[in-house]
Amino acid sequence: MGRNHRHKKDLRAEKAKVKLKQSKTKFLPKGLNVTNTNFKIKPIVISEQLKEKQTDVPLSRRKLNIKDLLSRIKHHNENVSSIACDELSEMIRIHSEQIINNHLADVILNVSTLMQDREPKVRKALVRVISAIIETASEDKLKPFFNYFSSNLCCAMTNIDKNIQEDSLKYLDCFLKINSGLISQTLEKLLPNFFTLISKLRGDANLGRTLTVNLGSKMTSVTWRIKVLSRLHAILESILSNSMLEKTAKLDATENYKDPYNGNTFPIYKDAFAITLELPMTSYGSVYGSATSSDVFNRHIVTLVPLLYETWIECQFLFVLDNTILNEESSAILSCVVNTLYLLWKYVKKNESDEINVKNVFLSEEGKKFLNHLLINFPYCQTDKKVKHKKTNGMKLLEINNDPKCVRENLLVCYMYCVLNVNHSHNSLKAEMQAVTTYVAKCLLMKRYVDRNTTSVLIEFLKSCLVENPQIWRRAGADLKSILEYTITFYNNNMTNEKHIPDVFTILLNVADIPYLSNSQQYHAWLVSLPDLLCQPKITDVLVEALLRLSRRNNEVFHDALLKALPTILEKLEDLNIVLTNESLNNNEQIVKKEYCEYILFPT
Repeated sequence: MGRNHRHKKDLRAEKAKVKLKQSKTKFLPKGLNVTNTNFKIKPIVISEQLKEKQTDVPLSRRKLNIKDLLSRIKHHNENVSSIACDELSEMIRIHSEQIINNHLADVILNVSTLMQDREPKVRKALVRVISAIIETASEDKLKPFFNYFSSNLCCAMTNIDKNIQEDSLKYLDCFLKINSGLISQTLEKLLPNFFTLISKLRGDANLGRTLTVNLGSKMTSVTWRIKVLSRLHAILESILSNSMLEKTAKLDATENYKDPYNGNTFPIYKDAFAITLELPMTSYGSVYGSATSSDVFNRHIVTLVPLLYETWIECQFLFVLDNTILNEESSAILSCVVNTLYLLWKYVKKNESDEINVKNVFLSEEGKKFLNHLLINFPYCQTDKKVKHKKTNGMKLLEINNDPKCVRENLLVCYMYCVLNVNHSHNSLKAEMQAVTTYVAKCLLMKRYVDRNTTSVLIEFLKSCLVENPQIWRRAGADLKSILEYTITFYNNNMTNEKHIPDVFTILLNVADIPYLSNSQQYHAWLVSLPDLLCQPKITDVLVEALLRLSRRNNEVFHDALLKALPTILEKLEDLNIVLTNESLNNNEQIVKKEYCEYILFPT
């Protein structure tokens, strides 16, 4: 093979290249070839950090004071803000007196603005801060700054973000947990936004509302309505309790100032003088001249009742129509609806003299439809699965019905159906009254069927049918004699607690004035047994007073039995022990024994 002399060609090409002269390397002189590692720094000084923390100022676990924490809770980072909220809640509980007296206004102003924060972690930490503030500060201290909470709470309820709307109920729970009267004072702003959570205005010209579907949320519409209605029930309980306290306070104030003309001075800042003189509060510049909570509530009750009717009618499709067994959600809805209606009816009965006749609301077109569907599957009960017991942090809510037999709900159905329908006659009224009587008989005759909290509803039912309106109930088809006999059995067998025994006893005593019922043989036997109570070693002043009232009515059956038991009563009179429920100057053992001797031992 021939060669192409490639190697020689490469050598000639390399030699033909231009050669550059290479300079000799020059090294640094000795001593200059060392790297100098010395450098100078200028310190960054923040004067605020050099200040010593005051020992008398409350500090958090990271040595931050109130001002530092209030600036950090508004930080754009959710972790920084949530950690600051946790430290703030700890400081409020530990140093409550110092913070409430010196920094309450700043704390409430900065904390309330976080109710609409977009980060769920911050909102969750905020609930703990609000709980700490409400639990440590008194209502008088919170009242001047409560407007911050109420305004931001209403904004959170109407926020476009569904998650913020759901968390607004947690803020509301903080106030309801301690039964604060501040909530009832903000009804004008709170109730319209409260209705917005589950309903919207109708398209027509009237002001009615209709239920809405909870779209864009993780929970179903029924679950969301249960949460809203349970809080609504808690608000109504707060309103009723505070209205009773207001009436008691007004009566006490009137008694203290019965004759203001005889005084040497006339302090115009005293509202009690205006109450006594029957003058308007506004003439004395009182802060109570504005609309009261009852006036505000009257304007919204017309909207609330139809929403409750519509909620139950819609919920009926959640369970099988041929059975009375409810699932967990429908039983909770039933509990919310009937308990709320019961509170509204109690409110209406106590405020019958108001300008707006709210009674008509219960018997509207929606009300008639509701009543027609109410006893279709009566009585109700829950499924056989175990009922969940939910932690409520001390709050009594109706989110879950813990009674598998739904006794309270069924009794409320009986009561509400009868008080609303007793003045109206229709074809199925007698049959429905028979179903009600059968269930009430079951509650009165079965031991431990009605618990302690439900007995009050049963007593309200008995009082309404046996004492208040017996003739109307009789015309409606109710078997009152049977109910009376079951009530006597209920009382004789001691199937209720001691708290409700005087109530049942009073109901039975009042039956003596009703000829149709007092002719019963079983009732006569009960009257004959009453003198035996006077032979007991202990007797309450309430029982003595009740027997005094019966003695003044000149009941022959009772008097004959009393005369027969008179020798035994006289023997045990000296050792008789009278238990006083409310001891006072006008109610002591000597006065009660004196009345005991005058009216019971000598009834003539």
